[in-house]
Amino acid sequence: MELASNVLQRAIDQPKKPAPQPEPQQVATEAGTSSTANAPQVGESDMDHLFNAMSQLFGNKFTSQWGDWDATGAWLAELAHLPRRAIELGLQRCRDQVRDAARTGDEAWPPQPLAFAGLCEPRPEDLGLPTVAQAWREASSHAHDPSGWRWSHEAVRLAGQAVGWWEIQHVMPSRVERLERRFAREYEALINRVMAGENLTPRHLLEHDGNRSAAELAERASNEQAAQRAADAGLPPRMNADQGRRALRAALGRT
Repeated sequence: MELASNVLQRAIDQPKKPAPQPEPQQVATEAGTSSTANAPQVGESDMDHLFNAMSQLFGNKFTSQWGDWDATGAWLAELAHLPRRAIELGLQRCRDQVRDAARTGDEAWPPQPLAFAGLCEPRPEDLGLPTVAQAWREASSHAHDPSGWRWSHEAVRLAGQAVGWWEIQHVMPSRVERLERRFAREYEALINRVMAGENLTPRHLLEHDGNRSAAELAERASNEQAAQRAADAGLPPRMNADQGRRALRAALGRT
């Protein structure tokens, strides 16, 4: 009787899975239909799919630690900022890890929630863009003539421009690694904008220089020179050319 009572008590004490909460609905506004995000975000209902998939991939290695559902909320807490489609990307990378481990005779272990969130983050190559390392090599190889090079993607050019073409060309060997990290941050920020659906290529960049007037070419050259002088003077790299000219004039006491 005492044993049966203990079993019954454990069953009563076991946390119960809450009823699923309704997903955020689109709401109509005067401007049209909008939602809480550009794409559906990960919610509680996605955790069932995730836990089922992870259980199939890793078996008892996963369920012995996390159970059959996200009882602690740890997984949802790490994944709630992601779009739903990112879950499939993370799961595919887990499948790849399991497959690679089987080929080499190793053992694959399930990731922790934070690590899985990292697996869900899209990478440049997922969109057919150069990797960070490839983008850096391209930028550093063509920093001497950025306007004359046909860039593999506009994000590479913009990242190089943000870092500074002059700085890339003249960086000291001891500072290359630091500059490369700065380029990587700029490039990854641009990749996130691409992933969000933003078109980084302004219409005027699609025009060939042969279609520009001499005045337009001279103005662009002047803007680039002003931006470079601003960088050389230690002014914030986020300034555009016009802001750089004004700041330089102010520093020289000119109006």
